[in-house]
Amino acid sequence: MTAALDPDYVRATDEVKKAGMGTADPLKMPLTQAREMQRRYFQFLAGEVPEVAAVQDYTLRTDFAPFRVRLYFPSLAKPLPVLVFTRGAGWWAGDLDSHDRTMRLLARKSGMAVCGVDYHCAPEARFPVQLDELLAAVRWLRTEGTSLGIDSGRMVLIGESAGATLSALAASRLGNEQVNGLVLFYGNFSGPSERSREYSRWVWSNFLGDSGANTAAVPLHADLSRLPPTWLGVGECDPLITDTMEFAERLESAGIPHTVRRYPGVPHAFLMMSRLFDGADRALTDAAEVAQAFVRRPES
Repeated sequence: MTAALDPDYVRATDEVKKAGMGTADPLKMPLTQAREMQRRYFQFLAGEVPEVAAVQDYTLRTDFAPFRVRLYFPSLAKPLPVLVFTRGAGWWAGDLDSHDRTMRLLARKSGMAVCGVDYHCAPEARFPVQLDELLAAVRWLRTEGTSLGIDSGRMVLIGESAGATLSALAASRLGNEQVNGLVLFYGNFSGPSERSREYSRWVWSNFLGDSGANTAAVPLHADLSRLPPTWLGVGECDPLITDTMEFAERLESAGIPHTVRRYPGVPHAFLMMSRLFDGADRALTDAAEVAQAFVRRPES
């Protein structure tokens, strides 16, 4: 990273450190310990969560195992268009509670329902389990949308980091007839390579298994020709910014309408800092406004 960090972001991270919190390094501690440390970190970042009109958990099934989804409704007006949210945390950490604040804010800012997908973590579950669970959630929303208060004909997939990777892969399978738009924050779109950071190589190996390679798991190897309009957000201090720019080039080649928003002075995973850093809150507002535009119906 060569760009300077935003001073407000630095102050936010200082507050995290003063509270004795921080991100976990699964390369330096047992995975169970790393997950617990990451859970406490996410809990601190969330603080008091904003109110929404209704929250409901459901359990869905795939061939692998049952998994949870959570619906957030910003109002009781129904049916509402839906944002399908897939979390980051390297496929190895997090759950519905870890990203509860982010999903609540997205619901409030967009006026759309938000469906959080609690995919199984790696290495206990490996690709394509997580992708299958996201696709199963989309199918469920399309099938049961009316009874749930969802207008499943107006759907946007949104993900951050590992969740952006899964969202891009899911959209490449679903096509633009089922998904109105994609909102992707700082995804790992290019997959593992010898040039990747040690942590990134570990994440992909953890996700894919011993082989460490599977082109079906890498968005830059997917067929992007059927993707819906796509919005890409990434920090200029993010080591994965090259992934976002390469993905944008592929979208350009495929003729897919897209926008890239580069956020100055912020690194990877900055979106989680919305309670402490106004820049993250503004980025969530950007995402909500883009999602609204994707599902907006032309005036008759």
